[in-house]
Amino acid sequence: SPRNASLLDQSCCPEVLAFSTSMSSLTVPPITLYTHTACPFAQRVAIALEATGLPFSKVEVNLYGRGGFDKSQLRRVESDGGLRPKGYIPVMAIGDEVIRESSTCVERVAALSATAPGAVSLEPEDPQLARELIRLCDTLPKAPQSAALDQLLRKADAVLAVRGEAGYLAGSAFSVADACLLPFLQRVDLPADAAALRGYLARAHAMPAFSRTVVDSWWWWW
Repeated sequence: SPRNASLLDQSCCPEVLAFSTSMSSLTVPPITLYTHTACPFAQRVAIALEATGLPFSKVEVNLYGRGGFDKSQLRRVESDGGLRPKGYIPVMAIGDEVIRESSTCVERVAALSATAPGAVSLEPEDPQLARELIRLCDTLPKAPQSAALDQLLRKADAVLAVRGEAGYLAGSAFSVADACLLPFLQRVDLPADAAALRGYLARAHAMPAFSRTVVDSWWWWW
């Protein structure tokens, strides 16, 4: 559900944005993210790509009708990549490889970042904890408040309290866990006593990889 439909409608005009870094694009296959800036699931992948420093292009998909790069064209991308067309975002193309589902895309970006020259790796120091946090996030009910959401927030706060002011969710460095959880943490009211989690989110907003993906008007996760 859109938080502000009138503002969201303004972002339906499709555009292709190229993101350049100091890394030569010859070192990795061309990466294209098919997205919508208001979507938390697509935001996960954008954060991951930004954090790695990998060069990529972003295609804004018109999800509200026909015209420009719309869902029919997205389905064509999926079909050409060997997927059953759905027309949902995010979809990511890495060379001839086409994948979807936000967690899968983030994991693929992390795998690429671990081997691409000059990229910042998103591999977590604690893979088991990263998987647990992402699972808790992926299985959240479609509601602004729930026991599952409270469990996730309390778990994240406890982890961050142990790591200290410079820590991240799955280690001492930004990883797939941070990329997957931040869009959801951004959208909820954090517990007043979750000091570590509140401090972490404030630090995240100062990070270009996250702040570049934050928009004034966004969707929830349902």
